[in-house]
Amino acid sequence: MPTPISNAAITRNPIAQTPAKTSFSSLPLEIQDEIENQLDHSNQQSWLKALTTVTRDGEPVDDIALQLFLIQHKIRAKHQAALVKEALKDFSLRRLQRLSESSQLAQVVTQHAFFNLVRRFFNDPELVGFLQNKVQEDTLLQQNLLSWAERSKTEDVQTEAANALTLLVRAGVQLNNKDFGKIRVPGADLSYGVFDSTKFQNADLSDVDLTCAWLRDVNLDGANLANLQLGERPSLTMQGWVFGCAYSPDGRWLAVTEENQIELYDAENLINVHTFTGHQDKVTSIEFSNDGQWLASSGNDGTAKLWQVSGDRHLEHTYTVPGRRIYSIAFSSDGQWLASGGDAIRLWQALGDRSLAHTYEGDGGLVFSNNGQWLASNGEDGTVKLWHVLGDRSLAHTYDVRQMYIYSLAFSSDSQWLASAGDDGTVKLWHVSGDRSLAHTYEVNKFGGARGIAFSNDGQWLASGGGHLHEGSSGRTDYRVKLWHVSGDRSLEHTSTERGNEVRSVAFSNDGRWLASADFDGVVKQSRISGDRFLTHSYAKHTDEITEVAFSGDGRWLALARRDGVALWHASGDRSLAHTYPITTSRFSSERISIAFSNDGQWLVSADRRTLQLWHVLGDRSLAHTYSTTNRFSSAEIRIALSNDGQWLASTHVDKVKLWHVLGDRSLAHTYIGHEEDVIRIAFSHDGQWLASGSSDGAVKLWHVSGDRSFAHTYNNGDESGATSIAFSNNGQWLASANWDNEVRLWHVSGDRSLVHTYSHTNVVDYLAFSNDDRWLASTDWDGTVRLWSVLTGECQTELQNFMGRDAGSIQAIAWESMQENSAMLRVATNNIIYFWKVSFDSDRIDSVILDWTSRQDELIAEGALIGNARNLTPQNAALLIQQGAIQNSGLIQEFAATRLA
Repeated sequence: MPTPISNAAITRNPIAQTPAKTSFSSLPLEIQDEIENQLDHSNQQSWLKALTTVTRDGEPVDDIALQLFLIQHKIRAKHQAALVKEALKDFSLRRLQRLSESSQLAQVVTQHAFFNLVRRFFNDPELVGFLQNKVQEDTLLQQNLLSWAERSKTEDVQTEAANALTLLVRAGVQLNNKDFGKIRVPGADLSYGVFDSTKFQNADLSDVDLTCAWLRDVNLDGANLANLQLGERPSLTMQGWVFGCAYSPDGRWLAVTEENQIELYDAENLINVHTFTGHQDKVTSIEFSNDGQWLASSGNDGTAKLWQVSGDRHLEHTYTVPGRRIYSIAFSSDGQWLASGGDAIRLWQALGDRSLAHTYEGDGGLVFSNNGQWLASNGEDGTVKLWHVLGDRSLAHTYDVRQMYIYSLAFSSDSQWLASAGDDGTVKLWHVSGDRSLAHTYEVNKFGGARGIAFSNDGQWLASGGGHLHEGSSGRTDYRVKLWHVSGDRSLEHTSTERGNEVRSVAFSNDGRWLASADFDGVVKQSRISGDRFLTHSYAKHTDEITEVAFSGDGRWLALARRDGVALWHASGDRSLAHTYPITTSRFSSERISIAFSNDGQWLVSADRRTLQLWHVLGDRSLAHTYSTTNRFSSAEIRIALSNDGQWLASTHVDKVKLWHVLGDRSLAHTYIGHEEDVIRIAFSHDGQWLASGSSDGAVKLWHVSGDRSFAHTYNNGDESGATSIAFSNNGQWLASANWDNEVRLWHVSGDRSLVHTYSHTNVVDYLAFSNDDRWLASTDWDGTVRLWSVLTGECQTELQNFMGRDAGSIQAIAWESMQENSAMLRVATNNIIYFWKVSFDSDRIDSVILDWTSRQDELIAEGALIGNARNLTPQNAALLIQQGAIQNSGLIQEFAATRLA
């Protein structure tokens, strides 16, 4: 809500002495309420304008401070958000546009009341888009905003400096390699900001929000980090399987199952305070009672146990179902009942003699409604049953969910909604009263199941976690935790970073600030869900898996292949979507599309198992030609390559390579025969003389492109596990190849074609690329590490590690672009994120590799951050930063600094 302006400020302003007259504020509150509820949207906005109009000499005056004051005093607090959001957003946008037109946009950081208003709309696409366009295109404006940070080192302009950095970050300006030592920006919102190698020594960063920020190699030596906000807590990595996690109602405790025991943590500091032991088999479910006194657990040993949460935390009681597994446990809201689910649904007394009170038909999961009336259970027949808890405890309703397996159930806190998660990857939202119909279906996981679900206590959010692939599905399953709106359009609000395994359990803290999630690998994360989840300057988030990425040789274009087509993006400038080629695969859902650009950026070729298509990149971007292939019965993917001069297209066809004309009649020119296994990698030399091909048996062969197109040489590429990548140097002297043996080999192309160097990775190498001047060779491997090698010496110059985050996917492409002397741009593309790295070097050594731009940043990255002497850093935040790769020990800091580029 807006902050009210002091009466003194109003008195001093002559405009405010004669506010617009209205009798509305004198009406009784219940009448005001009735009027507000009866107004439709257009009338609300007209009424709002009348209430907040201020005039001077009969002319309306736009004074944001006065408007906020009038809103505060004339509109009931509970209606302000609904009534004023659109009007104030439009007002903010108009005012920003006027400031921009008069070249005074930088002044917004000095207008504190207005800036605080603008901050309320940093999640609005229209307003953020405006700021991105204006700030990113105006380097002078950026300099003016950055000057506030510089002035804050010696002048009392902390608020203005904090506003300036907040505005730069929200506009998508990436503040890499800046000298922010000694700046004072308390309270700045730098969430989702990118600060690669930025210096913050002795800076005042108190109360700063760095949620999901990029902090790789930042220097926080001596910085004041009091009340630093990082948006998450350190994750817990359990040693055994985890089936459940739960917050206590007061938010003090976090309980996590681990194999046959339960670990109790202080939720704030993640200190383990107790281990509950007593189950003889895996603990399947846990839940706290509403008063926080008891923790109930169920197990595969056929028991449900009741534990005391405080005091000596002893085992209070054991409920036994001999010979049966108990899959779930739940407390009624009044604490009278405890229900267990297994071969049947059993209702137990939670107090008194704790005897069995009733047995319901059904099995599996269960949950109580918060109003104490209902107990819901799922069965193996694809239905969810709603039972009366009191009275005759009869069946009230059967929901026909139509899911083979129903993994989780949850009631909303107001007991209006019941959600069910199943193996078809959806969460269904049902009415609890009335006709008990289906209200909505959330599409959680396209290629797998939906597992853990939970409602927030305020009823705004529904959280869901992804599960394993369901029968008959194919593709890459989605294990991420997703946050959905319960009302309105019930859209997806936020998606967490990628999870390593299916999410078995999710739980909201009672105050709604935190969401805990536990996956099958035993990783428990706590993420902040209060506050805004900001839009970032990015390529669009893709709804289907990216199967291949390609950069054009001229650096202008980026192509992203999916199963539903190929998206063409501008690789520079506004980095917008330029075109989508309507390429579709065959009926094989797991089939991937391969893509390749011509070096001059005129042509794009796409291939699936059956079809090669040549597309115009410029002009109308139409289909130029379809090459006829005979590969329909092969399971091998077609790989493609275009020669630099644009004359030739090569494509793999099982154990052969075909050479096609790109110009003229586009006919088949030649078929190379000689491999004994499927050909899986091909590449042209830059001068167009040679074609190299690598097969699944590890053999790499060299062929003449012109003349008789004969076989030239076979390189002994290590073991017979298959070639994973090949690349020619630009000068035509070298051929690099990689196999499944984690090695990269550098060969002479002419002469004796001998081995020059062997470069060793710790994982399988998947992409290779020479820099334009052939000094450096970049290689990527399956764990997301990028290594830069000296081609002349064979020495590894530097490594880029742990920069991708869990949601980036895997590396799909790598390419170099020349810049000024002694620097180059290295472009790395993953399934979802693009990274541009500026590589600086001298004659024989790389000096630095600093991020220049990334398409999306939505996870905390802190690899190499120096935090050893930071002030007022809480143990919790220190632990989180260290988990993300930050360095705390001073000795390690010195060692790190000495060896970073070694």
